[in-house]
Amino acid sequence: MNLLETLLHPDRDEFPNRTIVVTAANLLEIGEFQFLQLAFAHWHGRDMRADETREIFDSFMVRSEVPGWALLYARDICNLDRVSELDGNNPDYHRYDVIKTPVSRLSPKAGFLAAVVFLAGTLGGALALANQTANKTNPCSGQFPPCVNTDEIPGSRNK
Repeated sequence: MNLLETLLHPDRDEFPNRTIVVTAANLLEIGEFQFLQLAFAHWHGRDMRADETREIFDSFMVRSEVPGWALLYARDICNLDRVSELDGNNPDYHRYDVIKTPVSRLSPKAGFLAAVVFLAGTLGGALALANQTANKTNPCSGQFPPCVNTDEIPGSRNK
């Protein structure tokens, strides 16, 4: 029956509370779970413990259940946006962002050595290919056109 309802009413939101949380997270340009972390800290005045993190993650992400404190916080964010008072770049909203610093995969010496080995291999391969091509006595003896000998054409005679 659920599939039939979805087909008959495709615009019906099955999880409206979750949609409000997702909208608020998008307004802040953060992930949904980061939003839940913010809402939890705002409501409880502390960060989530590991056991709470697992429980809330399962509840929201798997069962689409939205805690009341998260829904209230999401509505506050949406209201701030509605009255043009939301500053999504405020660092307070991004305290759980993961800052990734680019890490060099190779040290400068290893990178230089890899470049030398790559160039030597490329040059060696090119020389081997050129040597093979130069040793061919009849370049048109292959099976692919346009190199076709008159001996290979039916009905023609070699004069």
